[in-house]
Amino acid sequence: MSFVQVVALWATATSFGLASQPANRTLSGSVEDLLGGTVPAASVTVICGDRVARAVADDRGRFDIADLPARSCFVVAERELFTAASVDVDLSNGSVTDLLLTLSVAGPETEVVVTPARGAAEQAFDVPEAVAVTTREEIESRPNQILPQVLREEPGVLVQQTTTAQGSPFIRGFSAQRIVYLMDGIRFNTSTFRAGATQYLGWINPALVDRMEVVRGPSSVQYGSDALGGTINVLSLQPPREPTGTQVSGVLEGGFGSADLSGSGDATVLVQDRAWAVRFGGSTQRVGELRTGRGRDSHSALTRFLGLPSETFYESLPDTDFSQTGAYVAATVDAGDGATFDAVYLHEDQFGVSRYDRLLGGDGRHRSEFEPQRLDFGYARYQRGRTGWLDGLSTTVSLNRQQDDRLEQSRRDTAIDRQDGRVLAIGYQAQGTRLVGGRHALTFGGEVYDEYIAADRTLEDPGSGLPMAVRPRIPDGTRYTSTGLFVQTASEIVPGRLTLRTGLRHGYFLFRTQPDADLDVGAERIPSSALTFHTGAVVGVSNAVNATFTVSRGFRAANAFDLGAIGISGGGFEVTPQAAGNLGGLIGGTDGADAISTGMPVDDLGPESGIAIEGGLKLRTRRASASLTLFDLEMRDIIQRRTAIFSTPLVGATIAGFTVVRQDASGRAFVDEDPRPIVTRVNVDRARVLGLEGDAQVRVAPDWLVAGYFSLVNGRETDSDLYLRRMPPPLGGARLRWEPAGRRHWVEGIVNFAFAQTRLSPGDLTDARIGGWRTRASIAEFFNNGATDLGLVADGRLTATGETLEQVQTRILGDAVGTALFEETPGFLAVGARAGWQVHPRLSLTLIAENLTDRNYRWHGSGVDGPGLHLQIRTRYSF
Repeated sequence: MSFVQVVALWATATSFGLASQPANRTLSGSVEDLLGGTVPAASVTVICGDRVARAVADDRGRFDIADLPARSCFVVAERELFTAASVDVDLSNGSVTDLLLTLSVAGPETEVVVTPARGAAEQAFDVPEAVAVTTREEIESRPNQILPQVLREEPGVLVQQTTTAQGSPFIRGFSAQRIVYLMDGIRFNTSTFRAGATQYLGWINPALVDRMEVVRGPSSVQYGSDALGGTINVLSLQPPREPTGTQVSGVLEGGFGSADLSGSGDATVLVQDRAWAVRFGGSTQRVGELRTGRGRDSHSALTRFLGLPSETFYESLPDTDFSQTGAYVAATVDAGDGATFDAVYLHEDQFGVSRYDRLLGGDGRHRSEFEPQRLDFGYARYQRGRTGWLDGLSTTVSLNRQQDDRLEQSRRDTAIDRQDGRVLAIGYQAQGTRLVGGRHALTFGGEVYDEYIAADRTLEDPGSGLPMAVRPRIPDGTRYTSTGLFVQTASEIVPGRLTLRTGLRHGYFLFRTQPDADLDVGAERIPSSALTFHTGAVVGVSNAVNATFTVSRGFRAANAFDLGAIGISGGGFEVTPQAAGNLGGLIGGTDGADAISTGMPVDDLGPESGIAIEGGLKLRTRRASASLTLFDLEMRDIIQRRTAIFSTPLVGATIAGFTVVRQDASGRAFVDEDPRPIVTRVNVDRARVLGLEGDAQVRVAPDWLVAGYFSLVNGRETDSDLYLRRMPPPLGGARLRWEPAGRRHWVEGIVNFAFAQTRLSPGDLTDARIGGWRTRASIAEFFNNGATDLGLVADGRLTATGETLEQVQTRILGDAVGTALFEETPGFLAVGARAGWQVHPRLSLTLIAENLTDRNYRWHGSGVDGPGLHLQIRTRYSF
């Protein structure tokens, strides 16, 4: 509820019993900034008892409101980027025609909701954690086709994209399984989340998001398993109630993008009343094939396996187009006695999505599709203030249904692998808050997420079209239940100078499968548990500077993907630890193609954990805000992907429908569908992750804002001294914004940069998205199949050069067994510009120009290069 709505509600309540006054007064005046400049489009609200009137200042900052009662009134002026101004005006003796309302430019302060208080709004300056907030204004002004892209300008966050329809934020080098996604404080992660990059956050439509809040560092006490790297909370636009009576309004939005010829449209309707409010809407988006910088595909299969530039065959990335549609509804109801009832439901579909790094963008396979991708998410929440001895009570029931269907075919003549996967997570949350003595807060509660996994998989003969049922990636009927109990305290030890926080959580997890003899699935029941803690302190060095310290333990319990998945993944053909152990598998020293045995057998998985120590400084003044954080994370019992080494012959053996076709002298085994050796999951090694993050924004003049961010992280395995997989390079950005007070426009210049990432793990080098490892066998596979199908090879020769297969292999590899296309991820600097114009109080226009130099670059770990010169146009009309 806004400041104006609170005041209006108070004024309405206190006006009962007052005699009605003649409504013949007029209030006129102007709205200015501190320098005397006009502030057009400012909202002016006049509250005279039960009479509430509104006006919008014109181009000269003038406003005029008639038919007001002859009595004392309360006037509020508001505008985005300014601090609201208010004043009492007495109209008893006549009209007022010269009222001056002066607005000051708002300071760069933000609130954060993802805190140890689990939902209590606090200033980012006052919490010990490293936090970042992406506001609605920033979502609208940053380039994006999918929601995760808006986080690219936050410190400590790298957004990876395997394909254009998918985006996976990495926090401090961790993603997917090691960070927690929340939607309005409700767990969005499911036990089917795989290691590495995932696409699921990209399903949420940016148009229904109010803001995104990122907490960097372990937060398992707050939100349970997976919160090792951090937490991302997506907060939806909530429908506010209207104290003056029923109102209907809405928003129409449209957008266009040049690099991918994309178009989008969103429509929202808001119906408000004193006791309830409803917001509902729908969206659609169509994205074409992406043109990257210079029209070049840096990791193309043509370059990787044939040594040819991609531009000889295409300039826009084939199979990167997709469409997305969705709808949502949100409602809030005054439940009486200080209680509210809120409900949200959203549905999203993605169609035509292909995994580009497995097609021409990397492995050169024939087909790799996600069809469809579907999300149904909703919850009902009851919140109440004073309840018995509690100062706050909240209960929530949620539903999270995710459908992830896939199709894979490595060559035209190989089987078509169709997999349908659905997970339904039913969640139950309850928490209470108790304030003690005005300086101590106690929050406690519990949650249960019960997941039901349905799956089926067939191998279809491409000639006859006959399907054969085989074991799905995760067995049908698998169930995964996670429960947690937590308690947290916050105490102001010295008012304004020292605040301490502590917390404990116990989590219990249970993985179960149903037996299916026909698909070689046995009954399994694997429980695990973990106890974790969090401590933090905020020391007020001065009114403008806080020092922060935290020591916390994060953990991740092995999920259904770790314990039950068999199939091709980003690291190769992966089998469960149970399957690898049953085949006599030994743990390889790395997850690479050259791994050798450590002699240790593959065993059952347990939770992985980490202890983080962090220290930082936060600055906040009227004109500036800044933060700097240093962190040291010690990881233990890491769940890692490792090459499985088999001492017994496996050629001819079948694993969940995949046949082992080759085994080398070192015991590494291979299936026909993937050139990399078989891998599995194991608890191995310890690791250490060190880093720093900083950001700042300064209003150097009333009309000018400068902001920047930078992060650096480095992770190594303690025993082997190998680099951890997918660690981001040093990266950052800066922007200069001109937003003249009293004007309807703003302009911004921006740069994003990343240094070269030279610290690659063996798994990074084999990854098609990073190193692009190739061998004689993989070159032959593409030469004889994909390249031949494309017409690049005819009569056994590469048409562009006239070379035979053997000559191509020698040119690319020389005498080596295998080489990487890239030994490092190149650094880059991308320049952009943005502008916004409030054409009319109801109509706004935003222009975003990205990669003005048309540079070819790639965010580390992505499966697609960044857009080339790209112009996005967005319009917004309110009614």
